[in-house]
Amino acid sequence: MVLTLSDANSQNTLTQTVRGTITDVNSKFPLIGATIIIDGLEPIKGTTADPDGNFRLEDVPVGRYNFKVSYIGYEPFTVSEILVGSGKEVVLNIELKESSLALSEVVIRANTNKDRPVNSMATLSARTFSVEETSRYAGGLDDPARLASAFAGVTTTQTASNAIIIRGNSPRGVLWRFEGVDIPAAFHFPNVDFVGGGGITVLSNQMLRNSDFYTGAFPAEYGNASSGVFDIKMRTGNSEKREYTAGMSLLGTDFSAEGPFVKGKQASYLFNYRYSTLGYIGPIMNVPNLPTYQDLSFKLDFPTQNAGIFSFWGLGADDINIKTAETDISKWETDYDRTGLDYFNRFGAIGLSHRISFGTSTFIHSTLSADGMRYGMDKKEYTFDSRLLPTDYIKSTEGKYTFRSIVNHRFSNRVSSRTGITLNSLFFDNSLKKAFRDNPEEMLTFVDNRGTGFSTQAFSQFKIDLLPNLSTNIGFHTMYLNVNDKTTFEPRAGLSWNFTQNDELSVAYGLHSQMEELRTYYSQTNNNGTIETPNKNLDFMKSHHFVLGYSRKVSDVMRIKIEPYYQLLKDIPVYPNSSFSIINVTSNWAINRKLENSGAGKNYGIDVTFERFLKDGYYYLITGSLFDSKYVGGDGEEYSTRFNRGHVINLLAGKEWMVKDKNILSLSAKVTYMGGLRYTPALYDESIAGQMYKPDNSQAFTRQFPSSTGVDFSISYRINNAKYTGVWSLMVKNALMQPDYSDPFYDFITKDVIIDMMKMPIPSLGYKIQF
Repeated sequence: MVLTLSDANSQNTLTQTVRGTITDVNSKFPLIGATIIIDGLEPIKGTTADPDGNFRLEDVPVGRYNFKVSYIGYEPFTVSEILVGSGKEVVLNIELKESSLALSEVVIRANTNKDRPVNSMATLSARTFSVEETSRYAGGLDDPARLASAFAGVTTTQTASNAIIIRGNSPRGVLWRFEGVDIPAAFHFPNVDFVGGGGITVLSNQMLRNSDFYTGAFPAEYGNASSGVFDIKMRTGNSEKREYTAGMSLLGTDFSAEGPFVKGKQASYLFNYRYSTLGYIGPIMNVPNLPTYQDLSFKLDFPTQNAGIFSFWGLGADDINIKTAETDISKWETDYDRTGLDYFNRFGAIGLSHRISFGTSTFIHSTLSADGMRYGMDKKEYTFDSRLLPTDYIKSTEGKYTFRSIVNHRFSNRVSSRTGITLNSLFFDNSLKKAFRDNPEEMLTFVDNRGTGFSTQAFSQFKIDLLPNLSTNIGFHTMYLNVNDKTTFEPRAGLSWNFTQNDELSVAYGLHSQMEELRTYYSQTNNNGTIETPNKNLDFMKSHHFVLGYSRKVSDVMRIKIEPYYQLLKDIPVYPNSSFSIINVTSNWAINRKLENSGAGKNYGIDVTFERFLKDGYYYLITGSLFDSKYVGGDGEEYSTRFNRGHVINLLAGKEWMVKDKNILSLSAKVTYMGGLRYTPALYDESIAGQMYKPDNSQAFTRQFPSSTGVDFSISYRINNAKYTGVWSLMVKNALMQPDYSDPFYDFITKDVIIDMMKMPIPSLGYKIQF
């Protein structure tokens, strides 16, 4: 037998259909006659868009291709790294930007910067990512957040959590937007290990299309975020052919289906359901109390002749984790051993969206939605006299009903705008209690409140091409919350100058505010028997983002990007006369003391990216960041934040080969070197006496865990057959088992206070079939 390897765009006999639409980026109006060709395919294969903007390319050989798109009066564009397989049709929704050049000045030169964000209003600190990259890039684990950890300016928290640190900021400052709606979470077991993250993503890569990720100075349409933004988009189901995907891996077993409701009509459906593999393997192997989870996502699209497109979509998750406390004191090594836990979490979002174009210049996108999260935790631990007493009790429900509408308008080929409003009707029902070890039999009430609230957000932004090589984005965002009766006005601006064909210099500024969780505003204190809510008038935290950027296009597939930045944080909630600051909180707990907005902070550093996009079967991404993250507590002293790792370097590379002229073997590896998280040293004698870690808060985060070197890798083999595609994959995160460090703890074996250290790789072996 002879095994032949070649690049992943070699000729073969298996083919597939590639089709889609080509529209204007602002008005969504179809571009009749737009041309699309497959780059590098001999003989040349291409077509043009019909009166509805639709195109179709039949009999495209399986492999990976770039598609070049052009239209008179518009900037040419290249759709990069599209994988064509035999199991499913490829459907591309391509949007072109009108050129500001006079028709006689237009030069057909395709833009191959595939990392450019989908959002045309972004100036800096933004990039798009494809769903396929979440599985192809080592360490991605089909998770957008884990994929983003390879990008400049981003570091991780722990191996088991997908919470990310962006430019030294807390993960709690990251906004997750799904189908245009801000959602409370996009991951299973949210906020368990780190607030702002979870164990496994809820987002199925069967459901998503190219989406955007922002690390600072984001456009005016994004509010209530201080760190970064994930703007996640769902794709539309195949409206011509019914297709299916089934898969099983160590992380979950799922099934996806899509197609037209009625063949020959445009209305389509798309859904995916997943259940944790360990959830049903555990009972078979007699392994009790394994965490279980399940999720469901769907999208139904109903195009009309003259009334636009209606979409009904949803996302939901259900998580359960039960742990039994160890009753034998002699077997206790840490507090974890004597602790029992009964945890559940349910969250979901559902919405009805409407998109309609008016003429060739205006497009309106409106959404009516509801989302919410309900979770509970009943935590108990054994005392040294063998009593099982409650320590933490949480029953929390928070959600909102939302109306959101955005108007996109093109005034000319040089000026376009985007203006929108969001109305949120809030509801909440929170009960949070906690016992402390100096009085373990008394449960103190932190929050016991239920009710409703109201918040609004509005924005307007303009994209103006001042010159053919000079453009600006300018706008504002405003936010109001009736709970604290506070309002913000946040200016946003950016300027980009292409001073040569391959060089771009940019600058951006944005003021970004973030409200606290409702439970923080309604946290309780007991003042001589009188229950008070001293934090109800707490102001929003604010962060000024300043970013400078230089980007050079080294070749059609290589680029260098450098972004120095400075962030100035104001009005951070802190405890008076204390080193405590809410930006260092890692658990999803509540506050039982008065806060004040006297805290401050700063993040500054530089991000560097050197990237080669996938071509000729290989790619690489090298990123590095140097940064410093400081805060000022309620005592007026400056400290490092918990998340001040100081530096991170990522080296990621991958290679693809064609096997037998139809199958694809893919390898990818990533090496990450980064500084350690910060921690507060223990008051040693007090911790020994109390047999628990007691922090020396006067030395907040003065210590740093060791730097670490992590290795991730992935291997996949895609088998294309006449009627289906099968994919075997192995993904391993933290293959060298680098330890994750967390706060010190009292060790019952050594009778000493030691650093908590856990070595945990995450392997995922799986198979999926598309047909």
